[in-house]
Amino acid sequence: MVIIGGLLALYGPVVPALRDRFGLAESTAGLALAAQSLGAVVGVLGFHAIHRRIGNRALLTASYLTMLVGTVTFALCGVWPLMLAAAVVTGLGLGGVDFAISRLFLIGLGARGPAFLNVAHGCFGLGTVLAPAAIAVIGPEHYGAAFIALGLLSLIPLACVRGIQARPTPAELAEAAPAPAHHAGGRRLAAVLLGFVAIYMLHFAVQSGIGNWEPTHLHALGHSMTTATVATSMYWLAMTVGRFLVAPLARRWSAPTIVTASCALMSVSILLVPVPGLAPWAYAAAGLCIGPIFPNGLNWLNRSAPASGNAMAYVIAAAMLGSVAFPPVLGAVIQSQGVGALPVTLAGLCLLTVAVSAVLAVRLRGTGAATTVHQEQPTTPAAPTAPAARQQDMTLTPQKKDAS
Repeated sequence: MVIIGGLLALYGPVVPALRDRFGLAESTAGLALAAQSLGAVVGVLGFHAIHRRIGNRALLTASYLTMLVGTVTFALCGVWPLMLAAAVVTGLGLGGVDFAISRLFLIGLGARGPAFLNVAHGCFGLGTVLAPAAIAVIGPEHYGAAFIALGLLSLIPLACVRGIQARPTPAELAEAAPAPAHHAGGRRLAAVLLGFVAIYMLHFAVQSGIGNWEPTHLHALGHSMTTATVATSMYWLAMTVGRFLVAPLARRWSAPTIVTASCALMSVSILLVPVPGLAPWAYAAAGLCIGPIFPNGLNWLNRSAPASGNAMAYVIAAAMLGSVAFPPVLGAVIQSQGVGALPVTLAGLCLLTVAVSAVLAVRLRGTGAATTVHQEQPTTPAAPTAPAARQQDMTLTPQKKDAS
């Protein structure tokens, strides 16, 4: 998780170096992140399709190896179209890792899943902090060394994958558990899934938009590139802190409450960006609020739709798709309207996210999908079945190593 966080946060600080080396426009230089995110969409859906067939261990091994090949190729290749292709390959592996770990933690760890998923994505956040900080130290022109280092770090989780049980997969665990008391069906399920897809696509558009274009915006406001890069690291650090802070609260507060409140506070933070002198701090505050949305949104989805089926794959893919579609759009807006249009565009996306999350919370109220975790845990724990509980522990206890 640290590695994929670093990969997602690395492209923004190196945009100036890519632009200068290849003579690219701002929007074109931002295509590297979009290409990686496009690969991640395909990776999530593709690895989901074969997860049950190949098992947990093979899924993680293939994902990490694909990511390793892509990052090293991107670093060593000096031809822009081939670098974009390498970014797509990197994204394939990244999507597989993100999907596998999120699914294994949330479904395989039962009631402990939401808290541990926040921790896992907090580790993701560590990578988003360290990557821009490393670029600030070595300079954007040495981006190749950073990509090679991240690629080689994939060898560490690859060595740990041998300790992961190949089976049962999360889908097999879900089949061993009793059916939930409340579940949406037909059109209602489609509407619920569409709402989650919108939340993830929109909030990931904001997340990647800030990570990709905050350095450019702050530099245009008069900050040095070093200061702008450090501020971007502060944004990713705040996102990490937000996930770790919410982890213990995930067992007390409902997932809809956490997600909706986070979206609202994210919007307030972005609205403060144009205030003179507040831009770096407002971006950091936005990161603090964005952090809890991804893991707790998956928890909410798991209580509202069959996450053991296709729903989780579609929603995670939607998040990646937000990263594909919006950074180039933001680059085009900046190129045509000026960098001052960035906070206005981000604010519009934030307000849409709040509206969708609020409507979804109202629609699901009283269906059993919005209950808190502790409400579903009776005084005498009743695991689905003894074999299923044993399978969960066998499958996922070693998995915690991979998240770090």
